[in-house]
Amino acid sequence: MLKYLYAHLFVVDPKRELELEKLSYQDVYEFIQQIKRFTKEKQQTLSLSGSFQERAIWRIDTSSSMELYQIGNQLSLHYFGRPCKIPIEWDKSVKDAAGSFIFERTYQKPIKIVQSLWQYNQFGAQHVIATLKHELAHYHLCLQNKPFADGTPEFVAECKRIGAPLFAVKMLEGFQTYCSECGRKADILKKARKKDKSPCCKAALVCKEYVIRLPDGRLVQVEV
Repeated sequence: MLKYLYAHLFVVDPKRELELEKLSYQDVYEFIQQIKRFTKEKQQTLSLSGSFQERAIWRIDTSSSMELYQIGNQLSLHYFGRPCKIPIEWDKSVKDAAGSFIFERTYQKPIKIVQSLWQYNQFGAQHVIATLKHELAHYHLCLQNKPFADGTPEFVAECKRIGAPLFAVKMLEGFQTYCSECGRKADILKKARKKDKSPCCKAALVCKEYVIRLPDGRLVQVEV
């Protein structure tokens, strides 16, 4: 439920913070209903405009990748002034990332952009659009023979320019775990099992704070 709430907040106002520890389950449910009504009204208002409005897109056809490509190409034209000349496709198998820019590594030739269908079903169209902007930044920097990897100054600057998230990761919620030997952070897990070991010392994991990792990479600590 908390993850679903944050998915809707990402649509309405990605920068908004919420003190979840002060909300009851009923508060969360009612807040989600308010956001749904707000997004429906906003969709109706934006759809009256004849120009491309990325915030007006709330559903994407998943029976094929045609509409997904059309949206990606519109984003490419709008933010970069050039069409996207590689396929943009749904991928049913990708869950650990929101999307990916695939390229031939020897000559750094763009091949395609893939978008996680699972992530769309979980978090909606606006999450997909944010991911497409992230992947298009990779694509266009690659075309210009500029550094395009995550974290490079050129890529970070381009993401900030177009309002794209710096990460294209899946949303997670669970306990932040730590290595019982050295105290380093490990994975986010629903619970630590005996067979789970830390990557650093291969020691048992200790569960501490409960967190939600948002699609933009931010960690939000909540009470459970």
